[in-house]
Amino acid sequence: MARKSSSTTGNANKIQLSTAEARREYQRRYYQTHKEKAKEYQRLYNLTHKKKRGGRGKANFDCPREAARMTFNTCDLMNSPIEKTIKMIEKIIAGERLFTM
Repeated sequence: MARKSSSTTGNANKIQLSTAEARREYQRRYYQTHKEKAKEYQRLYNLTHKKKRGGRGKANFDCPREAARMTFNTCDLMNSPIEKTIKMIEKIIAGERLFTM
């Protein structure tokens, strides 16, 4: 942040800032003078533009979905891997699914 030396015609207490530094200083002063107005605007904005949270709308509706198919047939049992076949048979025995020929 190089500062340019003060000019000989200007006030000896003022230091001439570069363009970027002058812009930052202006923004800082503007923010300080309008801070309360900005906070009030932000508060009103947050009231009218609420963020979506869990617990609202259809997206959070907790209703377990039933399986589309309620039956297993012989082809399902014969063409599936062994682990999956065991789970299928356990569901049939437990009465969760039906078995059709």
